[in-house]
Amino acid sequence: LVHETPAMYETVVKPYIQIIVDSGSLDWIINVIELKKETERLLWRSHPSPLNVPRKEWLNHPSVEDLYCLAITKLKGIASLRDLRSEHIPMLKAMNEEGLRAIKTIYGVESDQIRVFVHYQPQFYHFHVHFTRLQNEVGSSCERGHLLFDVLQNLEMDDEYYSKRTIVYKL
Repeated sequence: LVHETPAMYETVVKPYIQIIVDSGSLDWIINVIELKKETERLLWRSHPSPLNVPRKEWLNHPSVEDLYCLAITKLKGIASLRDLRSEHIPMLKAMNEEGLRAIKTIYGVESDQIRVFVHYQPQFYHFHVHFTRLQNEVGSSCERGHLLFDVLQNLEMDDEYYSKRTIVYKL
């Protein structure tokens, strides 16, 4: 397990993220956000912030028991949990509420059956939120998944919560 301190983030992780951003590795997600690619995968689009995209593995919409969707912010410059501040709370709440509403409308799954979480470290460095059925434990392990409810509560308590704390994760 890695115990990433704020100093470690600033000196090692943040420069690494910048290399990824500068390399163009995130162009694919920008194309999704700008509706240039993969529009057939969009379940729900809203303004100004989130859009829901089913995970590639779930593209054919198999059993709703295995549901796995993402809400991806349209805002640039939020690479991960570390970048979140209290100013992002309205965006996070919108991602949660609209994502759950879309899943209920499209798949008929109630919100109390959905786990909503953020990865740290994320799969890609453009902020997104995961939505899975409770029985689908993929990606929700305690050393990677952070429940969105807890993220919101932490930011309400301290504007810079995630920039100040040591975050433990598995590589």
